[in-house]
Amino acid sequence: MRGVVAAGSVTTAKAGARALREGGNAVDAAVAATLATFAAEPLLTSAGGAGILVVHRPGTEPIAVDFFSPFPGAGGRPEVVDFHAIEVDFGSARQVFHIGRASAAVPLVLDGLALAARRFGSLPLAQLAAPGIELAGEGVIVDALTSRTFELLWPILRRDPGCLAEIAEGVAHDRPPAVGERLRNTKLAATLETFAATGATPPALRRGLVEEFGPARGGLISAADLDAATPIVTSPHRFAIGEWTVVTSPRLGGRLVGMISEELAASSVGADEAAEVLRRANASLAGHRARLALPAPDPRGSTTHVSVVDEHGGAASVTLTAGEGCGHVVTGTGVHINNFLGEEDLNPAGFHLHRPGDALPTMIAPTIATHPDGRVVAVGSGGANRIRSAVSQVLHGFAVRGLSLREAVEAPRVHGEDGATWVELDGRSDPAAVEARLGSAFEAVHGFAARDFFFGGVHVAAVEEGGRLEGVGDLRRCGAVERVG
Repeated sequence: MRGVVAAGSVTTAKAGARALREGGNAVDAAVAATLATFAAEPLLTSAGGAGILVVHRPGTEPIAVDFFSPFPGAGGRPEVVDFHAIEVDFGSARQVFHIGRASAAVPLVLDGLALAARRFGSLPLAQLAAPGIELAGEGVIVDALTSRTFELLWPILRRDPGCLAEIAEGVAHDRPPAVGERLRNTKLAATLETFAATGATPPALRRGLVEEFGPARGGLISAADLDAATPIVTSPHRFAIGEWTVVTSPRLGGRLVGMISEELAASSVGADEAAEVLRRANASLAGHRARLALPAPDPRGSTTHVSVVDEHGGAASVTLTAGEGCGHVVTGTGVHINNFLGEEDLNPAGFHLHRPGDALPTMIAPTIATHPDGRVVAVGSGGANRIRSAVSQVLHGFAVRGLSLREAVEAPRVHGEDGATWVELDGRSDPAAVEARLGSAFEAVHGFAARDFFFGGVHVAAVEEGGRLEGVGDLRRCGAVERVG
């Protein structure tokens, strides 16, 4: 086999597989798949967002391409701030986000992908962008995950008819798109064509960010912020679990995955299932407390994920996000802009307190684990502050418990923070015992009767023993796998 792509939709995975089939390596496939996500997985990511890519190449040191957004504001603060609270209902949990133009940070995803393709890929950028351009222009069929995401974020999207008019062509705008409808974004297709030809964020997008998201419109983005923001190539955060060496995001999310993974590996396994669930909840809670205590990472140093391995043993793990989106596009570009400044997870001390240029403490944690016997596993997840729990528990599953990759991804998850815990009860031998044990340690227990979108989507691609290539897509978020022979 020439490679495997695991991603959040069949369409995304096919775009990555196309790059492998055309002779590309793992980075090429990751870039192609990422550019396809803007049309295939709208709202989970965007060309108005950011991300981090971790790369493993046999015989060389692993690297991270960090294209997460810095805090804007170099052009001053607006007199009237466009910033509004919105509650999103996940069913068994509710979360408050803030939207509006003042929730937007400088998007770096296009510049980051161009850098990754130029430095570590082997195919022309225009070739890698072709699937994403086709998908945006011709449209994609709405799947269950896209339909649900539109439903979850509908309170944000319906505030600005201009936003829906661009990102959801071809469907009615008085309700969320339904499964089976075709969703187009022809303006995004044109934006990606310009990007593919130049290898840089298109001038219309840069100009619109300043004009529509600057202080004159209640936002913080200025030309000085755009000039200062740049993706970087850096060393990933590294830690060990037994014989496995793990590299992950150099930012806060990666450090928390390392902390939780090491704590799980070092502590005793629970005497029964309820005790084991409590152990994992407490490890996640420890990560939450550390998040509040750790300093912001050095700036030098709704979400989706793509994992790729190739026939040469190379791997790429990229996590992408635009938050929930701020509810506005840059007019005429088809690009829905992020709301990173409105997410409590990224601003735990309060909103708009960072200095211009400060790094935002993102939770995303694209990860690659390698073993001396030649095994390589690319893994990562969407899911906001649940990412650290999801990724560390899957790592623990295959690296410590000896589960197969599929078993590790499908195992029930638990997440703890702020005196509360969330747990998937489906498949537990005694859900009542689990809830009782958790209830003795946490003020609130939120049980989910089935595997749920709330707990992220961990997509895995791997080189297994003997060089066999495998992949697992997390069905919590319509995960899909494409294998290239």
